[in-house]
Amino acid sequence: CRRAGAGESGCGDYYMSAQDITYLTDVYMITCVVEVGHRDDILKAARDVGAISGAISHSARGIGARERLGIWGVAVEAGRDVVSILVSSEQRDLVYDTLYRAAGMDVTGKGYIYITPLEKVSTYIPESMQARLDKHEGQDQ
Repeated sequence: CRRAGAGESGCGDYYMSAQDITYLTDVYMITCVVEVGHRDDILKAARDVGAISGAISHSARGIGARERLGIWGVAVEAGRDVVSILVSSEQRDLVYDTLYRAAGMDVTGKGYIYITPLEKVSTYIPESMQARLDKHEGQDQ
């Protein structure tokens, strides 16, 4: 596919609108909800597989089944770290598997991970990077 001009729609990785906004359309958000203190492990694992662009993290709190029971049946507040990373479809499965392992999610109560497809994402893309995208797209055709 190609970058569309004014009034045209794009069907590939990105396209330009009449206002020169670049829309990335091949983007997924991988979100990990993990125990407090594991945020850095997730970010390092993402960095190691080259997927650190578009990463955000924050702290959250909530109540799950284990926390509702508590020691004496009293609700206990549970803190969590949440890490969200934007990736392309080519990176999606590798990054997902890597983060799952890095967080140790094969053990009960370690957290969960999910993927959300994003319809379009916009950000500033320097001319030099757009030139590389155009060149890469031309090779695919």
